[in-house]
Amino acid sequence: MPKSYLEENVHIAAKKRMIDIFNTFPKIYVAFSGGKDSTVMLHLALEIAKSENRLPLDVLFVDLEGQYNTTLEHIEEVALNSEEINLHWVCLPLNLRNSVSVFQPHWRCWDPEQSKDWIRPMPQHPQVISDQDYYPFFRFGMEFEDFVYQWGNWFSNGESSTCLLGIRSDESLNRFFSVTTNGWRGRNWMSKASESLVFSYPIYDWRTEDIWRYVGKKKIKYNKLYDYFYLCGISIHKMRICQPYGDDQRQSLAYYHQIEPETWNKVVRRVHGVNFGAYYSKTAVLGRIKVVLPEGLTWKRYTYLLLQSMPEITRNHYAGKIKTFLRWWENNGFSLELVPDQGNLKLENSGKLPSWRRICKCIIKNDWWCRSLGFTQTKKTYETLYAKR
Repeated sequence: MPKSYLEENVHIAAKKRMIDIFNTFPKIYVAFSGGKDSTVMLHLALEIAKSENRLPLDVLFVDLEGQYNTTLEHIEEVALNSEEINLHWVCLPLNLRNSVSVFQPHWRCWDPEQSKDWIRPMPQHPQVISDQDYYPFFRFGMEFEDFVYQWGNWFSNGESSTCLLGIRSDESLNRFFSVTTNGWRGRNWMSKASESLVFSYPIYDWRTEDIWRYVGKKKIKYNKLYDYFYLCGISIHKMRICQPYGDDQRQSLAYYHQIEPETWNKVVRRVHGVNFGAYYSKTAVLGRIKVVLPEGLTWKRYTYLLLQSMPEITRNHYAGKIKTFLRWWENNGFSLELVPDQGNLKLENSGKLPSWRRICKCIIKNDWWCRSLGFTQTKKTYETLYAKR
């Protein structure tokens, strides 16, 4: 789907969308992470909510425990004591992706059994929700994505509701398609989540430069972690402030110990593989640099050696994905004997050719969801993994 440009600037367009949202939905909440995008969106939403006499505004912040203290300071500064905001600060044991370890591909924040090793003490603010019985839908160790979806349905309580998400199509091709391909009632910047819940992306067409231009012109408070990233030499387009062990965020993991050394010491003890991730995130092991085949091995043999070195649960997960991948290609004209050890790299990268090099790179990059093999993240994968555990 090609981009089409409007005559009006993105700020005016976003405000019009916000007004449309407040005129359409009786219940609205903002998903707030403390990042630059959600911060800008929160300020825009507050501006319209005030003009529409819809204050206080509900704001959801899911605390993932292993975040930068600087981010928590920003949350407190912007949302904690504001009379304009009804803050839902969630601190519950959720399962999160850990892309820097094959031994612990997921970890559980705020796990009560690990309380002595928590990266920081449980926040004691009145807005904090840490009681596992507070939400009727909550299950111990829920997948993070499942929790936020269920929370939205709980919040709507059958009424027409929307969640304002600070997702921008400029960040990646995946996000561009996710926020522009579905649409809801003629609005390409919305998507239906359930019968009563709609996800809205009012700043989906903003560029990174637009975000910082808004911050500068409006002089709003922002997360100072971005200043530290800038001093570390990170491009404004690659700064990620969410829990830094995810597939996209791990690229900046190497800077954690420079920015917050005290927090880093606790993170190393709490989350398996983060020190390894910090060291190797910019190499061929975890980064996007060219993967080199060890001398004397074929890509197929290398794949089997890597699988044998993994814990049983992780090995079975990848083996199942590889089996499905090969079966799909077999049904589309590529029998197992025809799968090359190494094919045309351009065709492999575009997903038009299977090869054992492609499979092997997926494992080396610790691509848990096997996106490089054409798979997507599924709830069933999480449920199967933790049921076995």
